[in-house]
Amino acid sequence: MVDVILDTDIGDDIDDALALLLALKSPELNVRAVSTVYGDVKTRAMLALRVMEEMGIRDVPVKAGTSKPLLEDRPVEKPNQAVALEGWEGKLLDRWQNDRRDVTDFIASLIEESTGETAIVSVGPLTNIALTLTLNPWIVDKAKLVMMGGCFSRQVAEYNISRDPEAARVVFESGIPLTMVGLDVTLKCIMNNDYVKMFKSSTLPEIRFVSKMMDAWMSYTKSINPILHDPLAVAASFTQSFVAVKPMRICVEVRGEYTRGFTVPVEGKPNANVCVDVKSDAFVEFFIDRVLQ
Repeated sequence: MVDVILDTDIGDDIDDALALLLALKSPELNVRAVSTVYGDVKTRAMLALRVMEEMGIRDVPVKAGTSKPLLEDRPVEKPNQAVALEGWEGKLLDRWQNDRRDVTDFIASLIEESTGETAIVSVGPLTNIALTLTLNPWIVDKAKLVMMGGCFSRQVAEYNISRDPEAARVVFESGIPLTMVGLDVTLKCIMNNDYVKMFKSSTLPEIRFVSKMMDAWMSYTKSINPILHDPLAVAASFTQSFVAVKPMRICVEVRGEYTRGFTVPVEGKPNANVCVDVKSDAFVEFFIDRVLQ
């Protein structure tokens, strides 16, 4: 069983909530904690807590982390899925306020306490992780990072990287064992209409709540088929059954006027195992079977 810390920007794209479900329902993982990042981190924490509340899970701490990138001052906006809380904010307030530590101390302490290797699964901007590694460089010898982010095969700044390119560069240059689960593979993992219908027809309380989050996401984005970006990263933390990886050296571009946030393969010693192929049909089927059990 792998000790896992899930770092998430749950509440915007629906795949974060789906990733949380997969992590909590996977017997291969021991979810030690959830931390939230970017924007309205308190509301994000409430959403994560509410998902776990519906599952009867009250022993996994949730920490509201860093709301803004390392260098840029971006506005803090409420995530579109906040409407699903329906007044639960007050009921959940004490749960996330109990731990007064900074998010970097929180993450570092969990890794230090673990008797084995900890997997940090990052499915949002890398701000929390960059700060934690900068203040606690010893972590590179006691943890691995599986991150949803980046894209090596096309000229694009993937969302998680583009929200804080400086943080991403810190992480890629830190020396931590890193698996990059990028758009190159995640865009192939789509919940088709039949799977969406199957998901929404479940009577499990946690699925019913996440379905409300999905409805809010669909209404806000006009999308109908979730792409399982973040769940694939969760799966990659405990199995290589669905992805093929290739060692590469990835450089995060932070200066380019048109290329800021690009993750560029360059010559040199590899600093990441990059996912280059995926058994998408098998993974989506696995995901649905796992979260609906």
